[in-house]
Amino acid sequence: MRGFLRSKVRVLTASSPTISPPDQHYDDLANRLRSIGQRATPQRLLVLAAFQDAGEHLTADEIYARISERSPTVNRSTVYRTLETFRDLGVIAETDLGGGVRRYQLLDHERHHHLVCHDCGDIIDLDDDVLEPIRRAAAERYGFSAEIDHLAIFGRCQFCRGDE
Repeated sequence: MRGFLRSKVRVLTASSPTISPPDQHYDDLANRLRSIGQRATPQRLLVLAAFQDAGEHLTADEIYARISERSPTVNRSTVYRTLETFRDLGVIAETDLGGGVRRYQLLDHERHHHLVCHDCGDIIDLDDDVLEPIRRAAAERYGFSAEIDHLAIFGRCQFCRGDE
């Protein structure tokens, strides 16, 4: 966890901007829930709205803080259950980017992954095409269809490695 606070991951707090009003993107997400046979309940829509304008990965507590500003009656356990459901349905991705804290991101963009430096906490985006050989090898060797939607690979960045 050394250096994790210097990481490029922006941490949202209760003083962060509130959730902006729903737009077409928000409606599209509600329709996405319905298209996979899920009800678009007010609580689920609030969780989806928490991701709107976030631009970064959010923890469950950050999502709860954003929701409670708008709807104080939604409890923390509802947020956790909804996140688990959305993860299982492939609506969001859950990743540990270090420090043992699970972070969530909406999967409405292209898949992306991260290289996380153990020393300085820097997080580098990793293109999805780098993982395609792993998907192919898993299918060819093991008959396994790998669903790699959001992966964090830990190691040391080029700056921390120096002239090894």
